[in-house]
Amino acid sequence: MLEVLTKLNILAQTAEGAEPEGVAVLGIDIKVILLQAGTFLLLFFIIKKFALESIVSTLEQRRKTIDKGVDLGVEMEKKKAEFDEEAKKLHQQAQAEADKIIAGASKEADEIMRKGEEDANKKIEKMMLEAESRIDREVDKAKDQLKGEMLSLVSEATEVIIGEKLDKNKDSSLIERALKKVRG
Repeated sequence: MLEVLTKLNILAQTAEGAEPEGVAVLGIDIKVILLQAGTFLLLFFIIKKFALESIVSTLEQRRKTIDKGVDLGVEMEKKKAEFDEEAKKLHQQAQAEADKIIAGASKEADEIMRKGEEDANKKIEKMMLEAESRIDREVDKAKDQLKGEMLSLVSEATEVIIGEKLDKNKDSSLIERALKKVRG
């Protein structure tokens, strides 16, 4: 706009036939500058009256919102760091507890295995003792049966040899003496 006014002023002066003098030689016209300054001031006051306050308040609100966002961002960063630290501590505690539980379970399993082995060994020993006892009883029973059968056979053999029947007491004492001689 300044150029248009300046060109118009130069055209007006050349149309009048006057040669520009002083500052006008440079193409500067004081009237135009004052007119432009007045226009600028008028425009400035209109903008100030109707738009500047709302623009400034909007800019201030934006600045506050941005500052608030920055503060929240900083606070969130601090909270995140605290949360990360807390999570790390909780993870370490959980890991330590898990290690303790695993160690305890392993120890408990070893104890159960040891007790199981002891119980099994006790049961085996008991079964062995019972088996030995049963075997001894069976052997004693078999010896008694064998002795009875032997006495009966010897009694019959004696009866065949002697030709007479001995009574049971005499028969037993005779067999006992014969067995003692044989043994030793």
